[in-house]
Amino acid sequence: MTVKEFYEALQMASNTSEVEKAIGDFEVAHKSYAKWVPLGGRDNNRGPIEISTDPGRSLVERITNSIDAVLESEHERHSGRPDCRSPKEAAIAWLNVPEKGLSDLTQQQRRILAQKVSIKLLAGDGPEARTVEVRDNGIGIIPGKMPQTILSINESNKVQKHYVVGVYGQGGSSTFAMCKYTFIASRFDNHATVGFTVVYYLDLPPEEYKTGHYVYLTINDSVLNLELSQNDFPAGTLVKHFGYDLSGYKSPVGPGSIYGLLQSVLFDPVLPVWLDYQFGVRRYGRVIKGSRNALNGAIDEGDDKSRGPELSHNVPMFYVSLGDFGRIGIEYWLLQPPDKDNKNPIAAFVNPKKPLILTLNGQNHAELSKSFIVKDAELPYLGQRLICHVDCNSLTPSAQRALVSSTREAARHGFVLDIIQRELISALKSDDELLRLNNEAKDLSRQVGDETVKQEMRKEVARLLRVYGIDTSEPVGGEATAQSPERDKPTHPRPPKPQPRPVELHEPPTYIKILWKEGRPINFYPEQRRYVRIETDANGVKSKSV
Repeated sequence: MTVKEFYEALQMASNTSEVEKAIGDFEVAHKSYAKWVPLGGRDNNRGPIEISTDPGRSLVERITNSIDAVLESEHERHSGRPDCRSPKEAAIAWLNVPEKGLSDLTQQQRRILAQKVSIKLLAGDGPEARTVEVRDNGIGIIPGKMPQTILSINESNKVQKHYVVGVYGQGGSSTFAMCKYTFIASRFDNHATVGFTVVYYLDLPPEEYKTGHYVYLTINDSVLNLELSQNDFPAGTLVKHFGYDLSGYKSPVGPGSIYGLLQSVLFDPVLPVWLDYQFGVRRYGRVIKGSRNALNGAIDEGDDKSRGPELSHNVPMFYVSLGDFGRIGIEYWLLQPPDKDNKNPIAAFVNPKKPLILTLNGQNHAELSKSFIVKDAELPYLGQRLICHVDCNSLTPSAQRALVSSTREAARHGFVLDIIQRELISALKSDDELLRLNNEAKDLSRQVGDETVKQEMRKEVARLLRVYGIDTSEPVGGEATAQSPERDKPTHPRPPKPQPRPVELHEPPTYIKILWKEGRPINFYPEQRRYVRIETDANGVKSKSV
């Protein structure tokens, strides 16, 4: 098998068995030259790669790398002018993204821009072993620099580049732990060759090593490379994961899907992302624009509504000074009350249990519990409708370091987080409109609760009447309506219920009798209680009905 044939086999592969066959054939053909090298040049490299616990979050890190690659390409194309001090500034200056965000672009503009970074979900071997491609049209990588960049661990490639997103996270290397094999191919802009390799976890002999490590394939001590035309492989990077565990994201759309995760975690991305979903006959594409832009009214093809969500209240971004720590931006949205068709309205945008989002460069870095709304802000009736966003871009570098963790899955506990929480609670408690809407929701809840109690009481009364042999077909559980009119009153009054005859008691008892219509069976049903009246002359029996 030649290098080109190996590359084509990896490009065409759709599952892990096809990758394993291609690797086996290549190693046989090049056993004297092919060699597996530890990722990052470290024999013990599991720790930083396996730090993430969520396959979905790891995928977001890979997408973040792709967004950075696009910004790097634009930086080169514009010769670094103007000097952009944040990814948002770079997107505005070099890619014409409006200052207010992606919601100010048209649907067509977002769709075109999203093609620069795409993610493709393929069936693979099932939910626990999907095939996931992430492709960007960014700057790409020279083959000789791949070991120091995309195949590195904790390298300081971006610490002086203010115009890219990546700094705090572990980067896309965490995806290696979520799949069996990763095929990586990249072409630097206007470079003749494409560099490529395969990454996987090599489990070393346990009698010699405590653990295995992650390795990538080389030939003659370098990543593989070949010449391809620009049409066959345009500039940029392809990362194709085989056997990726997406068992926790089985739904195609909605909260339990990769689409829902990307919308929530990429809460306010500097660039949109294109999601291509291809599982069997189900195929569709979606623009990932972030929940913030959806809340601000951005609608794309495939969205449920022709306009943004219906809001009861909305406060646009305003800024609060934190003194020596810089400042934060705060904004929030109160959705319309839930109804029978949508009992949890905020679930389409955020985790309903954690609707307070802290972002840095548009990416969700922490989520706070709704108890801050219910208890601390004293808005208990708005907890399932209110979404809050805290923009941390304007914090000082030292405050950002004190707040943000490398996993981006939670904020660091400490003084910076405490002061942010206090300011957010203060902002919510000082909003008179939120207080009014909370009281309104409280009154509505009481009315609904009272009506529910009435219905339950009517149902219980009807059940007891049936227990005592009184046949009632009159509707219960609600007031009569035009659809269920009251029955006409009987023309003849119901005769009085006969009084039970006195029973002479004996000890010991002389008989026990089931009071039931003769000839009719008594039916019993699983998991249901049945009441049967009995008569006995036993002394000390408090009731004759059981």
